[in-house]
Amino acid sequence: MRLDLSELIALQAQLDERIMALHQEERHSTRNKRVLALIVEINELANETRCFKYWSLKGPSPVDVLLEEFSDTMHFVISLGIDLGLDQMVFEAKDEPVELTQLFMAWIKAGTDLVEHFDVEHFNRVGVLMATMAKTLNFDEKACVQTYYAKNKTNHIRQSEAY
Repeated sequence: MRLDLSELIALQAQLDERIMALHQEERHSTRNKRVLALIVEINELANETRCFKYWSLKGPSPVDVLLEEFSDTMHFVISLGIDLGLDQMVFEAKDEPVELTQLFMAWIKAGTDLVEHFDVEHFNRVGVLMATMAKTLNFDEKACVQTYYAKNKTNHIRQSEAY
């Protein structure tokens, strides 16, 4: 699976600029907060998949809930890519099957690594794992992008309403 987020960069930059202006923040001073936000959103997605809840018989949340949580991770990945000056963000999922719990832990670790190694190489690891997660959860690129658009609109409304 290929996940091309390039068309979303301008939208995310606009949302970021609005949030930064509203909260009197600078991109550089919020980077680690955005890395942490990404990790939190990855964990929220994991919670909705329930993949690690071996003690429970309850299944995962509906696909629309999973897609919305996934789109939250997309917002922060794109935002961090903007910090690196990227004008293209295209990620190819890994071909080999990965157990979901292991995939979440790898993605969290890759995100955490951005604190010490904020560069294109480490960022791309995060992106590849994001694409691999989309593939593993049977999301297609179109659904991911459409859900991003809807959540971006919601995020603008939230800023207008002092979220």
